[in-house]
Amino acid sequence: MKDQAAPLLSELAYERILEALFDRRLPMGARLTQGDLARVTQMPVGPLRDALRILETDGILTIHPRSGIEVIRRSTELTRSTYQFRSIIERTAARSLARSATEADLRDLDRLHRDAIARFESLDHNADVAEALGQIEDIFHPALVRALDNALVDTAYRRLQLMARIIKVNDKVYPRAAIISMSEHLDVIAACLARDPDAAEAAVARHLSSALARNLGMA
Repeated sequence: MKDQAAPLLSELAYERILEALFDRRLPMGARLTQGDLARVTQMPVGPLRDALRILETDGILTIHPRSGIEVIRRSTELTRSTYQFRSIIERTAARSLARSATEADLRDLDRLHRDAIARFESLDHNADVAEALGQIEDIFHPALVRALDNALVDTAYRRLQLMARIIKVNDKVYPRAAIISMSEHLDVIAACLARDPDAAEAAVARHLSSALARNLGMA
């Protein structure tokens, strides 16, 4: 039983570290000890060590022998690199989605976005809709990548999703910006419904370029 329980505990420790990072109980760029992490996550040291090795592989933290654990910090370079890698994957994925997605699935995505835009339009312009927008993005972008049907890409994209969340920690998103982002998604969906891979790729490229500018404070 002990051998079966250990992987489950390490997975729980992994999730708890990420939760603490995303809800800001662990500050970006901090230097921590295993004891610090054990107190925050309420996890024993053994599973915590296993989780830390995975998180280091993911690029979330760096383990410095005898000098602590350094948490990743948000930076311009991280933002640019993340969006560059996403663009490489998602432009090709959009072409695949345009060719292979069922009309029913595309119509569902279209409806999801139009409903979200209607909700955002009904809110006060100072409302923070970051969580609601994130939920839609966590449906739309993985749907693109799944169209590639490539396990290696799926693994790489999982890490990119973590980096994308790190880039956005502490950020507020207001309805106007969310509506712009949702409209850009709709452009991709419309191109896919038209079975136009070139237009789908171009729409994703525009969306990611605009998203990069917004995350760099340039739009």
